[in-house]
Amino acid sequence: MQRLALLVGLAALTAVAACMTPPITIGKKVDQKREQRRSLANITPAPLESAKPWKGEPRELKVRVYVDEDFRAQTLRWKQQIEEQFDDANQFLVPALGIRLEIVSYTPWPHRSASLSMEALGRALEAHDAGDDVAWVVGYVSSLSIASTSFEQLGIAHLLGKHVVVRGYAENGEKQLLAEAFPKVPGDERARAHEARRRHKQTVILIHEIAHTLGAIHERDESWIMHPSYAVAMSQFSDRSRELMQIAIDERLKPQAEQDNRALAGRLVAYLDANPWGGWYEEEKTQLVTMLRATMDGKAVEGVAGGGSGAGEEASVPPGAYEQLSRAQRLAAQGKSVEALAELDALVAAYPSTAEIRQAICEVHIGASGPGSEQATAACARASEITPDDPRPYVARVEAFVRADERAKALALLPEVEKRAGDKAPVWDRVAAIYQATGRITQAEAAAKRAMALTKATSHPLVEWAARTRARYGLPPDGKRWKIAPADEGDYIAAVRELLDLIYAGKTGEAQAKARAAEKRWRGAPGILGARCDLHLRLGETAAAKRLCAQAIAGWKGAAWAQYLDGVIALQERKDARAAASLRAAITADPELAQAYRALGKALARQKDEAAWSALAEDYQKKFGQALPR
Repeated sequence: MQRLALLVGLAALTAVAACMTPPITIGKKVDQKREQRRSLANITPAPLESAKPWKGEPRELKVRVYVDEDFRAQTLRWKQQIEEQFDDANQFLVPALGIRLEIVSYTPWPHRSASLSMEALGRALEAHDAGDDVAWVVGYVSSLSIASTSFEQLGIAHLLGKHVVVRGYAENGEKQLLAEAFPKVPGDERARAHEARRRHKQTVILIHEIAHTLGAIHERDESWIMHPSYAVAMSQFSDRSRELMQIAIDERLKPQAEQDNRALAGRLVAYLDANPWGGWYEEEKTQLVTMLRATMDGKAVEGVAGGGSGAGEEASVPPGAYEQLSRAQRLAAQGKSVEALAELDALVAAYPSTAEIRQAICEVHIGASGPGSEQATAACARASEITPDDPRPYVARVEAFVRADERAKALALLPEVEKRAGDKAPVWDRVAAIYQATGRITQAEAAAKRAMALTKATSHPLVEWAARTRARYGLPPDGKRWKIAPADEGDYIAAVRELLDLIYAGKTGEAQAKARAAEKRWRGAPGILGARCDLHLRLGETAAAKRLCAQAIAGWKGAAWAQYLDGVIALQERKDARAAASLRAAITADPELAQAYRALGKALARQKDEAAWSALAEDYQKKFGQALPR
């Protein structure tokens, strides 16, 4: 992914959970095994395909693969899995782009990845192997402990760089999701579905990150491989991305000594200027063009291979210090902090006021002794003294505290980052991601909106995430009425999610106890009422469910789950017009709530409103890559 903060957030499982939530029966009893088989078929991945196949012989591009200790420990037959992933990728890349990836070596990487961010892993791979003699260097690292759909958590690659890091597959997490969502489906059928999803997901991750290194940016259509969140519907590149990447491929095919990054940047800018298109995220396109124009001017810019310092600032290193600084960074990435600091101490004696060297010392001390240590605190303070307006020393410590799960310390230091963020949109992006990782939805939303305003963007992934999270879990924009302070938002979301998980698992007693505890802390909060409505509905206590959903909606009309359940109850009562109104309200609040589309389809079918049903079916197909069931 592009060099933004890559922190694990609360929304990682939203899309997966939405697809896998067991259906609530409407009207008549259904054959659960048949319905679950049908639902399982609906989340089977789409085949990868190219609408405009390449004509001519494929061009070979060499790849060197590194496999870290954690990946090797977690993955049986790891070499076979990687070979299979590259084979599957080539079956798509040959017709799509006319290139074939050829692995020249597999090398164990003496590196541990489980506790590191994707950003740190990307830097470590770059420091370990510059890749001068290959087109790409690809590193495989440990999987997450949970199933995720966010490419920001699954891989990293810098725009127009040559280093790619791919996480392993969350085997246990994915299997558990399938088992919980489809208990009536025989185990061998679930196993086949799981294997198809694994191969599709890992292949798409590799292709997605390779595409970033060829200049491709994120796109809005969920069926396109460059959408920021993984989906089983992903099947192809857009024409615009494919054409853009071909320009970069032509340059990459040249011998290393003949490649001209400035000329490439000029050709890419010319293409983007001549081909306006609404399918890209406009703010990302703006950032890419800015990077490319800076490359044309010979400047080092954040996010472009070989440039950038990590927080939206240009690198400023004296020419004589580059090699030694790079050597120190490689030593630090290898865990040799003493040797790295020796190199940096020699550099700082020669260049005492160079911000990049001071920043490197700050980061090495953080890695060696932790962000709260005396050494790290002093080194980062000194870096900040050199450039008082530079947020990077504080960003480095804050993100390290987040990775160490020391949220209170991260949040205590975060105001120092905000004071220095100024008009730097990438820094506000990182602030938003930090608030997201610490469960502060309101503050994450505010920081993301600040970044939007600075780039004049019309959307932002974290603003969209915040809206989905609020709607799905019933968190109003102003929670004062229910005593939901910004500091409590993470606990509140976790409580609603846990309550729903208990309900879906059929653990009625535990769910009731959890609901009582949550009601005591946040009495009458829409998310708690909506979950209680769900519980009573599943117990067949329709009157109580109807009352609780009504109370949740009266508290906040944006509570999507309560609106959805209210529509389900109305369908059961054969009140189709009221059902349609509630379900449309649910979809407005949470456009990703697939269940609401399906229930609304039933309401419209009963009303014999074919025009409205057809329009809904078209929206559903476009959004979820599936046909709306009748």
